[in-house]
Amino acid sequence: MVRKVSWTDNSTPRCVDNATITAMPLSGENVGCRLETERTLEILKNRLYSRRIIPLSGGDGFKGMSRVPLIQTAMRGGEDDNPHDKVIFEVGLPGDTWKYSVDRQSLAEKSEWFRAMLVGPFAPPPSDPPPTVAMPHVDKRAFDNLFSHIRGESVNFSGVVTARATLDIAHYYLCPELAKMAVDYLTKNLDASSVLAVYHGLHLYALGDVDTGERGPSAPPLPGDDANEIAVACTKLLIACLAVIDGAPDDVLRQEAFEELSIHEVANLARRDDLKLAKESVLFRALDRWAASDCRRRGLEPNVANKRHALSDDVWYSVRYLLMDDKEFIEGPMASGLLSSTESATIVARILGHQQQRETEMNQTVPHRLSTTPRRRKSPSKKNPAKNKSKNSGMKPGKKECEDNKKNRRKECASQSQRVCSRVGDLVVRVLACVFD
Repeated sequence: MVRKVSWTDNSTPRCVDNATITAMPLSGENVGCRLETERTLEILKNRLYSRRIIPLSGGDGFKGMSRVPLIQTAMRGGEDDNPHDKVIFEVGLPGDTWKYSVDRQSLAEKSEWFRAMLVGPFAPPPSDPPPTVAMPHVDKRAFDNLFSHIRGESVNFSGVVTARATLDIAHYYLCPELAKMAVDYLTKNLDASSVLAVYHGLHLYALGDVDTGERGPSAPPLPGDDANEIAVACTKLLIACLAVIDGAPDDVLRQEAFEELSIHEVANLARRDDLKLAKESVLFRALDRWAASDCRRRGLEPNVANKRHALSDDVWYSVRYLLMDDKEFIEGPMASGLLSSTESATIVARILGHQQQRETEMNQTVPHRLSTTPRRRKSPSKKNPAKNKSKNSGMKPGKKECEDNKKNRRKECASQSQRVCSRVGDLVVRVLACVFD
């Protein structure tokens, strides 16, 4: 049964079970009071039905409303629903963005950077609808990790690329806790296939120039120094990256990601003594590819002259040509044309051990030092050196054994001289072919 309301003489409403509303005297003020009360009840009834808070049936009437809890909505009520207190972040590249509607004051209380951005003198003016702040320089998934961290939620990295982008945004917004989480994840997941993506640009955050051995201050960061805390964490990550690159340079330098490195990073990697390269030609080919990509970035034709000028002579001569054999040098650096014919002839002569040229002439031809120092490699394991030593110690070869050894040495010298002659003749032909090509 639908609840009805009646009025007493003093115009006080009360709930009754009658099927109709008890009439009121139609005099003077009672008529206006009755009409106003009916309109109020009709509005209240419509709101109750639309929100479905409580049905208008049963014996308790409107007294039951005091025991019904309020509906919890996604947005907080009151002043927080005011669009003038909100701002919308549009994160990511145009056409591929995520949008976040945030409360200015709540976010400003948790981050000094956002406080200056949202409530400072450069904050966007309040409006309805809320103003949109475009952030195309920020990775959308990295910003989602930052937003989750600020709200106190757990952050789960989905991959190395996202973790590296999160480290960038943590450095940008001075969030050391998030930066340390990203560094820990990246350090545990570093390998030869992903190390260049992590290494690229990391030296900008580190203390000193770790690539060349120049270290920054070793003292621990002071409490509250967010920038220094992030720098210390990034320095550890940079050292871990260099260890991976040194251990597998053949795999790392062949990747396309090497062509995206900065000229500073390329130069530092090329000069490293700890690169365990199987062949120096691997480094030369990597520099050749980087120079061609740099020419294309600048809108230049990737010819020999432009590629040679893309890197300084100091970087080109960081390749230790004298550690190559003649075939490796001729088929690689010499055939590329990046070295002049005079430079190539000088280096070939040094590789073959021809020292008839004076040192001053060599320096004029090749102004940069040609290093003969091998890069640090793992020393080959010796098989039972003690056993071999004990086997040969105290034994003197007999007369017959000495004669056999002399004959074997003669044969080896003769065969070696034949190989050297044929080799020199082949080199001369190749050099002339490259010079006159």
